Amino acid sequence: MELTKPVLAEVNNPIFKDSGKNIKDPIGFINNFIQGLFTLFMLVGVLYFAWHFIMGAYHYMSTEGDKTKLETAKQELTHAFMGIIILFSVFALLKLIGFIFGIKGLDTLQLTWPSLI
Repeated sequence: MELTKPVLAEVNNPIFKDSGKNIKDPIGFINNFIQGLFTLFMLVGVLYFAWHFIMGAYHYMSTEGDKTKLETAKQELTHAFMGIIILFSVFALLKLIGFIFGIKGLDTLQLTWPSLI
């Protein structure tokens, strides 16, 4: 009976791009993990903005001449736009910090939409 070496299998996570390639490169794995986490936060932030924008617009249309409802709806729309501006400002600031200080993961930060393909 001949002894053979065990078969080693690679486990690839489809959420992280090129996860099989980065098993031997922990820095690349961390960069991809941060990229995936940041993309998730951006996606949630954009969905949150869309929800508040739609609800603010609905409340604006249904004020029926009530000044307090109108002011509340305007504040809701203003807060939604301020939130999306802050969200993309954080993205731009992280890219700038990565570019200035030469941080490998931040200088190549980009927004990617998740897909199952």
